[in-house]
Amino acid sequence: GIQRLSFLLSFNSISHVTPKSYLSFINGYKEVYSDKLANINEQAERMHIGLSKLMEASESVAKLSQELAVKEKELALASVKADKVSTNCIKIVFSEEGVAEGEAESLQQFAKDSINEETVELLQPYFQMDDYTFENGKKVCGNVAGLLSWTLAMATFYGINREVLPLKTNLAKQEGRLKVANAELAKAQALLDEKQAELDKVQAKFDAAMKEKMDLLNDAEACRNKMQAASALIDGLSGERIRWTQQSKEFKAQINRLVGDVLLCTGFLSYCGPFNQIFRNLLLKDLWETEMKIRKIPFTENLNLISMLVDPPTISEWNLQGLPGDELSVQNGIIVTKATRYPLLIDPQTQGKTWIKQKEKDNDMQVSRSSVKCPISLSLFVPLKHN
Repeated sequence: GIQRLSFLLSFNSISHVTPKSYLSFINGYKEVYSDKLANINEQAERMHIGLSKLMEASESVAKLSQELAVKEKELALASVKADKVSTNCIKIVFSEEGVAEGEAESLQQFAKDSINEETVELLQPYFQMDDYTFENGKKVCGNVAGLLSWTLAMATFYGINREVLPLKTNLAKQEGRLKVANAELAKAQALLDEKQAELDKVQAKFDAAMKEKMDLLNDAEACRNKMQAASALIDGLSGERIRWTQQSKEFKAQINRLVGDVLLCTGFLSYCGPFNQIFRNLLLKDLWETEMKIRKIPFTENLNLISMLVDPPTISEWNLQGLPGDELSVQNGIIVTKATRYPLLIDPQTQGKTWIKQKEKDNDMQVSRSSVKCPISLSLFVPLKHN
């Protein structure tokens, strides 16, 4: 009552408080408290999820580090195994086969003959006769000419064959060696087939060892990349982790102070509308906060009612619609949009009128003028309430 009397004496204006004001205060308190509590819980849940993800990432990095150490040990063993298999590959010597094939190619076959030196000596006197020719023999008889030609050919063959006989003897020896060489060749071929089979087995082991090595190498690289990415993420969010942890603790304190903070907010919405900035501060700071301290009701010191009740984008939108950006005008905008009862705007400069018309142009706002005489120039606006 003292505050209303002071206001009356200072501004020649009076403000009435009715049970409806108190009921509006109670309803507003429940609405604002529920909204703010849900908002804090939502932020706390997001923060909790963020911290949980960071903890999971930290645990994953530790686990990946252990897995990487195991994989690197396995990789080292696989590398040694692969190198050992590679150096132990069997070398097949093909020289025996080459020697046998070389000997086989050097052997030749010749026709056999029974003409000897004595026969050729007996024929020599005939060969020295002038008429012992193929032409003379042909004059006598064709068979004689053929026999004469054959004896000459055999004598000539003997002369040639005499040089060839050592070769024939050597041929027999070489044929024997060829037979032995073929046997050795068959033996070497069998050994070659056996060694090739062993080589195939060794190659299969080598391929398996190299595949195991490459698989481990790829796994280790993937594990290392994943660990590096997770570590980079954790390092980048290390500052956020500290802030989130502190903020998570602050949420509990906020919820504890929410009882008093909402009390101030809804008291402001329900009772401060008719007063100017001086009397609003008087009610909030000197009276209500003092009373809550006496009753040990927790609240936030230096509570910013504007940031508590409206977000910056909404204020920017109001400014675009014509509402001034000073603290009193923004407080009035909050009262108009959030109070549960119809507000009264004292607007001698018509700034409120411009804003209200722009804001409510799509809501069928009705404007009326009062004929009541007031000592202060007033414009009264009663906007239609809407959600």
